[in-house]
Amino acid sequence: MSAKELTLKDIHGSDPIAGLILNRLQIRPIYMALFFVLSGVIYAGVLPRFWRYPLEIDGVNLINILLVFPAAGYFYARQPHSILRTYNSVIRYMREEDADYPLRLDEIVQFHARKIWWIVGILFGLLGAGLGISYSIQHFGEFWYSANWFQILFVHVVRFLAFYFIGVSTCRHIATSIELNTLFEHAELPLTLDANRLEVFRSIRNFALEFVGVAAIVALNLGLQPLFIDPPILEYSIYVTLYFIVAPASFFLPLWEAQKRMSKIKNVMLNKLHYEYQEESQRLYRKIGNGALPAEYVKEAETMERLEKTIHSVSRARDWPFQITTFYRLLLTVVSPFILILLEIGVNLLLGT
Repeated sequence: MSAKELTLKDIHGSDPIAGLILNRLQIRPIYMALFFVLSGVIYAGVLPRFWRYPLEIDGVNLINILLVFPAAGYFYARQPHSILRTYNSVIRYMREEDADYPLRLDEIVQFHARKIWWIVGILFGLLGAGLGISYSIQHFGEFWYSANWFQILFVHVVRFLAFYFIGVSTCRHIATSIELNTLFEHAELPLTLDANRLEVFRSIRNFALEFVGVAAIVALNLGLQPLFIDPPILEYSIYVTLYFIVAPASFFLPLWEAQKRMSKIKNVMLNKLHYEYQEESQRLYRKIGNGALPAEYVKEAETMERLEKTIHSVSRARDWPFQITTFYRLLLTVVSPFILILLEIGVNLLLGT
């Protein structure tokens, strides 16, 4: 790796599954999604008939098979491309004379290579699959997903992979956000009136929104549960609360240091401009006080006029690397998994039921 080059392999880090299916086999994201769809059709549609169980899949399982698990697989394979694009966008604004600049990229590689990121994924996968296996054992032979040991293992190996991909993708997002915030401390980010027009800010915004979008798809499992089953109130409330905390936080986390950096650059420029304006005003005052002719101090007046326009232009520059419309998109995305249940609650309130 050169001093100024990152690769997808660096983003995958030491993740053993990524090393096999993404680095060695180079499986495309769409095939990762199709794997979960096909697996779901087999374990929920084909095998139950083979075991002579009626087809009675509920809405929650159907959403997992057709949407949540495929989205997790697709994003797991697609996310590193977005991360790499975001890093490259920010690196273009690094100060070349900074002695720590080459070292920073080596630290990024080492940070993504930490085993903790995929170990958390394994723990999350074991948690998701373990709870399901425990329930299936308690109801062994009663339902299609607990028909026999092969069916139980098949269903929950797929479930483990989906939860593993969700856990690792979340850890990647956190790791990237931390490293981006460190990079922003050394980046000369430009001021702009329209953050959507600069590629660096588009990359950062899209990186953050992509993760929130996938989180919203995963949260459909939560948002639609009350329409199909009666979830435990306490447990369900905890999960929903965590979602509404984590999803917005995951958007602002990679942008926080960028905002601070942009604000600092803007304030430094304004302080310098205001200082220059004051200096020019003092020179003008001294010349007027000394009885100078207008032709002798018109230059200072013109300079002050130009400085005033510049101060006005810099003051209008944005402190956040996204437009207000992006915030509305974030809000809509976060709430979208619960729109149906919110509509149902609203209808019931109107009807008085």
